[in-house]
Amino acid sequence: MSTEYIHYGSTKFVPHLFEPIRNHKVATKPKGGLWASPVGCGFGWKEWCEREHFVGCHEENSFTFTLSEDANILYINSVDDLNSLPKAKTLIPTELTWTNLDFEKLYENGVDAIQVNMSEEVCTDISNGLYFRLYGWDCDSILVMNKDVISIGTETNK
Repeated sequence: MSTEYIHYGSTKFVPHLFEPIRNHKVATKPKGGLWASPVGCGFGWKEWCEREHFVGCHEENSFTFTLSEDANILYINSVDDLNSLPKAKTLIPTELTWTNLDFEKLYENGVDAIQVNMSEEVCTDISNGLYFRLYGWDCDSILVMNKDVISIGTETNK
């Protein structure tokens, strides 16, 4: 059975509004794509927003989806998973331990989505864990970079 994901901030997926992935020079997150959290995960966007007293995540302003069976999902469960991935050129000072992935290269290499499972990381040095290395991701999340792998109900959005 496919993992179900939830996106907050819209009631439906609109393919023509999907923005292509572009690297960001000063952030660990790219521009574009579709962000969501796995339904029932350990610490998703809704839980993060509640903990931080951030914007409300309301079911009436969300939609769920799955990814096609042939979607190439890159799973990141620990800092070690970042080591072999391509890095982007950045304006972030080198003394920071942030990791700027080259999302454009990953997409060119056939990666359709990146799922970061922060709540599953076993880390003894939190200052060098996923939360700080991918500063800004904040919670268990998926970044869908290829809109063609998004499935709503029984139909794929293309």
